[in-house]
Amino acid sequence: MGRQPCCDKIGLKRGPWTIEEDHRLMNFILNNGIQCWRLVPKLAGLMRCGKSCRLRWINYLRPDLKRGALTEAEEDMIIKLHSQLGNRWSKIAGHFPGRTDNEIKNHWNTRIKKKLKFLGIDPLTHKPIEEINNDDIKQQVSEEINEKVMLEKTLEFTQEQQNSTSSSSINESNLEMFQNSHTLDMYYPGVEDPFQNWIASPIHNWDLFDNLQDNFL
Repeated sequence: MGRQPCCDKIGLKRGPWTIEEDHRLMNFILNNGIQCWRLVPKLAGLMRCGKSCRLRWINYLRPDLKRGALTEAEEDMIIKLHSQLGNRWSKIAGHFPGRTDNEIKNHWNTRIKKKLKFLGIDPLTHKPIEEINNDDIKQQVSEEINEKVMLEKTLEFTQEQQNSTSSSSINESNLEMFQNSHTLDMYYPGVEDPFQNWIASPIHNWDLFDNLQDNFL
């Protein structure tokens, strides 16, 4: 369920407030106090919504408002609080009696941010801009190193897999040759390979082959 609107805005006046409207709102609140902002416009005789009356009172008309530009001490305090609270302007304004959150926010955006950048300080992190750039460079270098290490490990793993596959193929081939060489002994015990016996036989005079060329000349 959405938030209920503060009032029916049909026929209500918008835009800048007039001096007469300011006087009516101030006189009503000073004489009657604030019970409910939704009822204030009707009781004060204003064609404004309750939210508009509240903001006008808080930011411009209430007697305890502190007028004038913010001092250097106030700026330093805003910088300190912003480093702790960030853009939580209502909480920051709570440390400055008579100052509004809207006033402090506008002063931050129009003056303090530029001042910090001029001093070489990042308004968002409150760290030196050079240090932030160095951190970015360090992070980038670290990421590149990690990518290189991962690539080297991947290549090393792939090479190990290829070597393992090649070694497995050689072992299987040797095993097959070994098994074939023992097939004859397995099925025909005592029978030797005739080709091997013929090569190793001492009865063959291999010297005859040395004179074979002379016989044909």
